[in-house]
This record gives sequence, structure tokens and C-alpha cells, in this order.
Amino acid sequence: MPAPSPQQPVKRSPFQGFLPFFWLALASMGGILLADRVAIPAWGWLAGFLLCLLALILAWRLPERLALTHHLRRLTRVDQRLPGAILAVALCLGGWRYAAAQPAITPQHAAYYNDRGTVQMVGTVIKPPDFRDAVTNLTVAVESLEVLGGFAQQVNPAEISGGVLVQMQPGSAWAYGMRISVTGQLRTPPDGDDFSFQDFLARKGIGSLMTNPRVNRVEFDRGNPIKAALFTLHDRAVATLQTLFPSPEADLLAGILLGRDQGLSPELQAAFRRTGTAHIIAISGFNIAILAGLFSATFTRLLGRRWGALAAVSAISAYAVFVGGDAGVVRAAIMGAMGVLGGMFGRRQNGLNSLGLAALGMALINPNLPWDVGFQLSTAATLGLVLYAQPLEEWFVQFAARRISEEKAQKLVGPVSEFLLFTLAAQVMTLPIMIYHFGGVSWITLLANPLILPPQSLVMVLGGLALLTGLALPGMGQVLAIIALPFTRYTIRMVTWLARLPGSEVAYPSFHVLWLVVFYAVLFLLTLLPPGARRLTLKKIFSPQVGLLMLAGLTVLVWNRVLSAPDGRLHLTLLDDRGTLLVQTPSGGSVLIGGGESGSALNQALGEMLPSGGRHLDLLIIGSNAREDLLGLISVIKKVPIDMALWAVDPEVNQTSRTVVALLADQGVPAQPASAGAVVGAGEGLRIEILWAGERGALLWLTWENFHAVIPTGKVGECWDHLPAPPNALFLPAGLNVDDLPLEQITLWAPEVILLSATEADALPLQAALTGYPLVSRQVHGWVRVSSDGMGMWVRGQR
Repeated sequence: MPAPSPQQPVKRSPFQGFLPFFWLALASMGGILLADRVAIPAWGWLAGFLLCLLALILAWRLPERLALTHHLRRLTRVDQRLPGAILAVALCLGGWRYAAAQPAITPQHAAYYNDRGTVQMVGTVIKPPDFRDAVTNLTVAVESLEVLGGFAQQVNPAEISGGVLVQMQPGSAWAYGMRISVTGQLRTPPDGDDFSFQDFLARKGIGSLMTNPRVNRVEFDRGNPIKAALFTLHDRAVATLQTLFPSPEADLLAGILLGRDQGLSPELQAAFRRTGTAHIIAISGFNIAILAGLFSATFTRLLGRRWGALAAVSAISAYAVFVGGDAGVVRAAIMGAMGVLGGMFGRRQNGLNSLGLAALGMALINPNLPWDVGFQLSTAATLGLVLYAQPLEEWFVQFAARRISEEKAQKLVGPVSEFLLFTLAAQVMTLPIMIYHFGGVSWITLLANPLILPPQSLVMVLGGLALLTGLALPGMGQVLAIIALPFTRYTIRMVTWLARLPGSEVAYPSFHVLWLVVFYAVLFLLTLLPPGARRLTLKKIFSPQVGLLMLAGLTVLVWNRVLSAPDGRLHLTLLDDRGTLLVQTPSGGSVLIGGGESGSALNQALGEMLPSGGRHLDLLIIGSNAREDLLGLISVIKKVPIDMALWAVDPEVNQTSRTVVALLADQGVPAQPASAGAVVGAGEGLRIEILWAGERGALLWLTWENFHAVIPTGKVGECWDHLPAPPNALFLPAGLNVDDLPLEQITLWAPEVILLSATEADALPLQAALTGYPLVSRQVHGWVRVSSDGMGMWVRGQR
């Protein structure tokens, strides 16, 4: 009689079971996010906290015979293992913590003196300096502040505190712990439509920005000695990598192992961004999660489950200390360590509880964490390992057992998990977040990650061993570096090759945060459902009706792509009231002139005008340094790949222009100055020449075959005599006064169309002065487009 086959264990959803800390963390996060949206004072949240707590106590303690007790029990759900009132308490606690953490901008706060004249402040550099090519950033904790002019000071200078970001020219030596005296003007950080630098700094405790100040060193070694020692060790480790490895391999390892990616060339950084693999060149939750899974698997095999988990946590902690102990690394290490401890008993429920406990504690300590990208990546990567690492291992064993023996499959699953499956589990959870935040990620990332991620465990482990050994025994470190070098070089060569593939510039379109929520909701719903219900749900999702809808959507997408293909004509589209102009060449190239005031409006316009799935600019021409002509670029530069930028004006005249310069440098976009007489060729005989350039504007001349257009940008002044020929199309700049209108020249040129970009108040007198001329105003149309085949010309507008 054959032996009965062992009964297969019933598979349960990882969300089934008692998960108090996981749900408490979600509730507190919900309270923090709600407090950010709803202006409820801290005492209001505290009152809600006390009411919920009181209702819970009364529901527990009041006699059951009272009708009030039954109402309270039903309201608080006190009979459940995790009462609903406890979740309400956590929500109110999170809201109170966020509201209480918001600084009051009083005369005792440095931000109170923003935009109020010159000040002299004394403070300490509380973070390692951020050295960039164009600027050095110092985070300074203010100890005293004195107003030098323009505003009457109300309090004692020594009573003023707050955080300030000081930006200065590169070249000087600065260090953590320096006490410095800074003289300059405090400013409110810029607040764009799609990206608020003001909110970004505020969540880091910084309320003021000071650019190009006068700085004097007052005192050294004022910082925490333990932090100072860690930062010194960090600098020594970077120097050791530069000794052991050639460049750019040393720079890549400095980013992967130590979080310092400034040494990578702009071209290589752009290649990593384009292929969607930028997350590997800086320490993030993704890297720590991979290390956590690797340490846990390795030590568990060597020492057993419990001692292996403790050894893995110790290794993660040592790594966090070694790389400098910065706040983002510590958060990622805590997440990774809690995930490892949660899995000590082999149940995913423990991992979810541990992860929730870590997130709850950190969010209550720093309520600004939910907006920190590093925190989001840490949580997502660790959650991916907790939820999906074990199912992926089980799937691999079943798949491999069909081709080899089950015993061999069990032995093989360890290395495969460490070098592939753990990476895949973390990648599934983090990729949507990276695409949402960083933008510009190409479709090529679907090919790049499977090719580049598997050897990253070897890059981190072998590179880390070479670094540790090199610090103590340089000779032995050099031997290990030779072993690690091929994997690091493979990463760089593969990324560079993939970034050069035809069509790699076609990036994922930007999307609303709601789609991010929908993705994770669907993913968690499928994870939450038991296997039988999951199969039924997937069967419904992939039904014929859904297939028809997908086919219809694909048809619309294809036709949209066909209709947006180049038509052999030149198109000049006036996008806004500031004169922002999109030039599309006959073969599909694109040139953007200006940026306008609204990043969201410019992003939307480019999304409509540029080919579907191919948002890309060959050239960006900046002919005005006015704030109103640059604000729109702050978000566009991050979302739309740009091959080259051209500055026809001085980019160092104000904070907005300097921000654009820094963003271009961060995105790896080469930016070149251009003076009067410079000519740019855009292919097929299209030429753009700078006829005149001043301090605040420039005059551009566009020529293609028999078509000519004059394009003033910014404040052009008296420069209308520089035109080499009568233009077919005349673009009038924003801010033009009637007295400055060159009516005599316009009459002499007799242009076929005059395009006016102005606000409603400015447009009325100009329209009156140009009565009888072929005028087309932006006030009448949403956008205005001039098209030419080189001989004739057509004008089209949108109502």
C-alpha cells in the first residue's frame, strides 16, 4: 500500500494574522498626511487623541448593563484584537506630532528675516558640505542673528535660531562642525508649480536660503566628535577606493558603497538615469534591502536562523556606521534590520510587524519622513523582501524541480535568491516610486534592470571586502579589487551601451501620484487575497472585455503616434503669455526657447505637442534671465531629457537662474554660453542665430529655406535694426510697452503675421496700436502655431 503523500500546507495571505504594528504605522502615517492637508492646530489633534482614548477606556470599564457601554463598544470596536479606537488614537497621534513639529515663524526664528535686508549670523555647519561643480552647499544651524539694515530687529540676536542653507562659490575648504560668521541676505526658497524647493528644505528643518554671502571661519571642531570621526573615516574610505580602483569604477563604488556620487561624469550619471538604474549609484533603501537579504541568507546558512538573523543585523549596523551614519542610511538600515528580525521565525507576519514598528517609531520621531524619498524606497524595498522573497523562492524550487532533482533545486535556490530573486522582489516595489520621483526613466529600464541588477550583490560584497581590506592591508585590498573590478566594469559598460540604444530617449510619461496609489493598491489586493480568490480575480481582470478595452487603448495610442509623426514642415508654437516657443523641425527635432512661469502648464503643453512616448528636447535656448521666464523650466528639466542648453544671457544674476544652472548640471545637460553672432544648426538647413544679446534678453533670428522669423526673448531694448532681412513671422516679446513698439520697422518689413504674447492688461494697448496689421494674439487662442514648408506659411490657433 503506497504511503500517503504529505499534506501540502495551506497557503495564507501574509496580511492574515495579528499585525498590530503594521496597521498602527499605517494609521499614524494617515494622520501625518491628513495634518499636512488639513489645517488643524496641534491642540485639536491632541483633543481628538484624548477623546478616542477616553472612549476606549470607558468601553472597557463601564458596566455592560448600561446602554452607553454597548454604543461605545460598537463605536470603538473594542471586542476586536486590535480595536478601531486604537487605530484612531494612532491617527490622532500622528496628526498631533506633525502639527506640533511645524515651526512658528516668529522673531525668534531665522526665517522671519527672509527678504528683509542684510543680516549677519553666526552658526555651525551641522552636515558634511555638499560640494558641487557650480556651488557648495552648507547646512547651518543659526546660533545668533543680527539685522544690519533695512528692518528693525525686535529681539536679542542670541535668541534667534533656525536652519539656513548657505550656497557659495566652489573652491574653499569647509567641514562639518565649523562655526562660521555669514553676512548676506536671507531669502525664501523658491516655490515652483511641480517642485517646491521651499517645502523640500522645510521638511529638513531649513526655512531660509542665502546665496553668495561673505563667510568667515570663527571656530573649528564644534560638531559631535563621534559624527566627526565617522565623516573622517568616510573621507578616508573614498580615498582608499580611488587608490584601489581606476576611474570611473572607483567613483561608481564610492556611490554604491559610500553614497558619494559626485565623482561620476555628467554623461555617465545621465546614462544611469536614462536606463532607470540610478538607484544603484547611491546608498538607498534598495541597496540596504539587498544587503539585508544577502546577509540574512548567508548567515542563516552558516549559523542557523536565530543567530544568523542577529549576525545579519550586526553586519547591517556596522555597514551603516562605516559609511558615515547619515540619517538616510540609518533609516534604511533600521528598516532592513527590522525586516531581518521579523523573518527570524520564518513568518512574513513577523516581518510586517517589525517593519511597521520601525516605520511607526521613525515617523513619530520625524513626522516629515513620509515625504523623504529615501524613506519611501527603504520601506518599499524591505516590504518587497518581506512579502515576495519567500514566494519567489518557492516558485523557483517548483520550476527548477521540473528539470533537475528537488534536492539540487533546494541547494540552487540559495545563490539564485541572493543574486537575483531578492533584487527582483525589491525592484518590483521600488521601481514605480523611482519613476514617479525622478522622471525621465526610459522604457529601456525593462531591459536594463534584468541585465544590470543580478551582479550588484557581487559588486557590493566584493567591492566592500576590497575596501575594508584596503583600509587595513593595502596590498591585500588590491588583490580583492582585481577580483571585484570586472563586475563593476560590466555595470558601467552595460549601462553606457543600453543608454545609446536607438529609442532609449523615449521615457515613461510623467503621471499623477494617484496612479502610484492605484498600482500599490492593486498589488497589495492581489497579495492580500488567498490563492483561489486571486486566480478568480486575475481571470476576471484578463477577461475578453478587458482585452477589448486594452486593444482599443492600444489602437488609440498607435494612431496618436502616427498622427504626431514628423510631416516635413517646420512648426513654431507659441505656448504662453511669456513668449515660450516650441520649434519642431521637419524631421521631428525639437527646440524650446524660454520656459515661462508655470511648470505644470509647460509640462502639459510639451506632453501635447511632442510625440507620444518621445518627450525629448534636442536644444533648450534661454534668452531671458527674468524669474518669470525661468520658473517653468525647474520642473521640465527634471522630466524631459535635454541634449544641450544654450545661455544667451548671464545665468548668475538671480537665484532662479542659478537654480536652473544647478538643475541642468544635476541632469547632466551640457550648458554653453552664447554671445551675439553665435549660430546653432538644428538640421536640414534650419539655423538659429543670436543677432543681439544684452544683460536681460536676446534677439534670435530663425531661418529655414525661404522662411524667416524674428524671436525676441526677455528685455531686448533698442535692437530692431539688426535684422538681416524682412521676417515672415514677427514674435513680440512679453512686457513690451506701446512706446517701445517699432511700428516704422514693422511697416517696412510687412511681415505676414505678428504674434503677440502678453497678459490681458498688456495686450489691449498693443492690439490697439497694431490695428490693421496681421496680428494674432495669445489672448484669443490657447496656443498659436506658425507652420511652413520653406515656401508658404500657415497660421493655426486653438480656442
